[in-house]
Amino acid sequence: MATLRISRPHALPPAEARARVARAASRIEQRFGADCEWQGDVLVIRHASVNGTVTVAVAEVVVEARLGLALSLARGRAEAEITRILDRELAP
Repeated sequence: MATLRISRPHALPPAEARARVARAASRIEQRFGADCEWQGDVLVIRHASVNGTVTVAVAEVVVEARLGLALSLARGRAEAEITRILDRELAP
């Protein structure tokens, strides 16, 4: 199983950063059937192909995930897509 860690800085108020991550998570749930649940400022994501967390901190958002075999083979593409989503959602 491959692991993935992406950190993106942001200058948003914490509540706004969390709301934007929640909006992205909602699209992930609908598109891929993932289960997303907030535990404090950490969004836990569970899916057959990936398990991970999205931590919303004061100045950054950190994604950490363990990828299943299928996603491990496409790790670069998955990392690029997550980075693109975070950059779009966290833009001022």
